[in-house]
Amino acid sequence: MSKTITYVITYENGRWVSRCPTGETEGVGVAGSLSQMERDLAEIHAWAWPEDTPGVEFVFDLPEDVAGVVAEYHREKELAEAHTKRAAELAVKVAKALTSHWSEPDTARVMGMSKQRVHQLKVSA
Repeated sequence: MSKTITYVITYENGRWVSRCPTGETEGVGVAGSLSQMERDLAEIHAWAWPEDTPGVEFVFDLPEDVAGVVAEYHREKELAEAHTKRAAELAVKVAKALTSHWSEPDTARVMGMSKQRVHQLKVSA
């Protein structure tokens, strides 16, 4: 897959509607579900570009009453993923530091996890 074609997706009159603002594809796609829309567009791409089929990407143009809460959700999800990654990195660091002083069972108790997990963290990286 060499590139991706981006479609702006709206919900109009009970149907999902796709438009390609960059002009790589013409016309409007209409489907009852987003998964159907994605399948239809993937089939069109495979037909139009059989040698180097581009991927499909959606950008949603949602009504104001839901767009804000969807954007907030995506921001919070991104933050949560970053915090989860950082917590995992710190868990390795802490497990190694504590097991250099105490046993794995005692380290597990301090960290609030199983001794098996402490051992996994200690031997990782």
